[in-house]
Formats: sequence, structure tokens, C-alpha cells
Amino acid sequence: QLIAKKRDIKQAAMQELLTGRRRLPEFSGGWTVTALRNLGAWKGGATPSMANPDFWVNGDVPWASSGDIKSTTIDATAKNITELAVESSSTTVVPAGSVVMVTRSGILRRYFPVAKTSKPIAINQDIKALIPASGVDTEFVLQSLLLHGPDILSSCMKAGTTVESVELSWLKAYEIDLPSLDEQQAIAALLRDMAAEITALEARREKTRLIKQGMMQELLSGRKIISKN
Repeated sequence: QLIAKKRDIKQAAMQELLTGRRRLPEFSGGWTVTALRNLGAWKGGATPSMANPDFWVNGDVPWASSGDIKSTTIDATAKNITELAVESSSTTVVPAGSVVMVTRSGILRRYFPVAKTSKPIAINQDIKALIPASGVDTEFVLQSLLLHGPDILSSCMKAGTTVESVELSWLKAYEIDLPSLDEQQAIAALLRDMAAEITALEARREKTRLIKQGMMQELLSGRKIISKN
């Protein structure tokens, strides 16, 4: 119940702070409405040939597919590729601090996966990356895309495709509210702290579940006896 309450509080804060409806007390001045295309450089990716083991065996370059976008930060991927794969294919390595978005996947039926990169990673063709320009905070853009995810899907999805996909030109044209860099960073820091609190509560809950599960196995199997003394 506490976790659900904290999530609701964070969602409400996102809706108010990321749209300028509520301002942090130390900031004033207007915001601009800006299309995503204007926030930085956009990159696409590719899949190196699976038939070439030199592209995959002993690779040390993280390579992200849509299945790797499971949380809001990417620090590991299921597969790695080699430097030769980067040099010989049209995959792209994007730097740490990029915002990556799944634009083609069945998961788009349910939600719009978005994350930031904590290290340089290569991406496949189902992912697009935004490398924020100076004056644009990665975390602020990430939180804005999380907030607007449902609306992005309703307004940018292609029709009549066999696999759900987002039309890139429509995505780039999607507009968000953008304050000064200082205000972006302050809002992002506040939302990051709220997310960290929720993560800590979730970890505490999982630890408690594991302890209970271990006690059940001990007590219900008779391996541990409760003393009456």
C-alpha cells in the first residue's frame, strides 16, 4: 500500500512539474513548447549478421534490443557484439546519457519503453536514440517521455502493420514543455529521488518475501523446530 501510494504521488508530481502547472519555488520565467526533433541528435541501429561469429563471439560492446529496455536505466544487455561488428555493420553506438526508445515491438500494445544509457551501447533497428543537445537534461527528457508515453502511442502509432511500430517522423514532431536547463535539472533530481525511494521500498519488500519464504520452508518441513521455552 505504501509503494502504491508513493507511485501515485510521483505520478501526480510528474504531471504537475513536467508540464509547468506547478513550479519549484526558486524558478520563474516561461517555458517553451519544443518538438522532440529539436532536443538533440537522433540515431538508429541495426543487427549485425548473426551468421558471422566474428561479430558476436567474445564481444564486449553492449548491444540493446527491445527486450533490454525493461527499466529506466540500461547498464547491461543480454548480448554483446564485437568492435568488428560496430565497424562492419550499420549498428550505432550511442554514448552514456542518451535516451533510447523502443519504436517497433509487440510491447507497444501495452506501453512505450524508454530508458537512459549509463554507458555507451549499440542499438538494433527496433530502437531509436536521442542524444540530448547542450541545454537539454537527459533525465528531464526521460521523465517527460514516461509521462507522455500513452499519448505518444495513441498519436504516433502506425496503422496496418503486422508488428506494432511508431512512425518516427510523428515521434520527432511530438512536443513537450521545456524550461531552462537549471529548472530541468532541479525537477529531474526531485523525481529521481522519489523514484529511488520507491525502488528502496520495493527492494525491502522483496527481501521480506524471501525471508518469509525461507522461514516457511524451514518451519513447514520440520527442519526448524520452535522451542516452547
